[in-house]
Amino acid sequence: MKIGLAAVLAAAFVLAGCGPIMETKRDFIPPQSNAGMKCVQTCQQQQGACQKAEAKEKERCRAKAERRADKAYEKARDAYITALKLHAADAAKYPMPVEPTRSVDYSACNKSSQCGIQYDTCYRSCGGQINEYQVCVANCEE
Repeated sequence: MKIGLAAVLAAAFVLAGCGPIMETKRDFIPPQSNAGMKCVQTCQQQQGACQKAEAKEKERCRAKAERRADKAYEKARDAYITALKLHAADAAKYPMPVEPTRSVDYSACNKSSQCGIQYDTCYRSCGGQINEYQVCVANCEE
């Protein structure tokens, strides 16, 4: 009975992966007035500045992560050299150490962008409209 249930669950899982893949599309309807259009231009400039600031912050974050990785590696390398000397002096007493590797953790630098959200809010405040809708892009039923 357990095997039959597992097979049914596995089949359901596989079939669920074959469902349609949807993507959100967006239509931007511009404001009617000239003032609204000028306002949208300001939104675009602000979005550009936002994207530049986010890119600069990500670059700073990645550089900081690199420096942390360098320091951690140097510390681990020093400990490795010390352990290697101890092993060379008395292999029976001290095991062969594992050589350290350098790894960088960029996870703190992978923040989601707020520029799009800010742009959408600005665009709407200028009198523009944003219509979102779903479109099937794969495994669509016709």
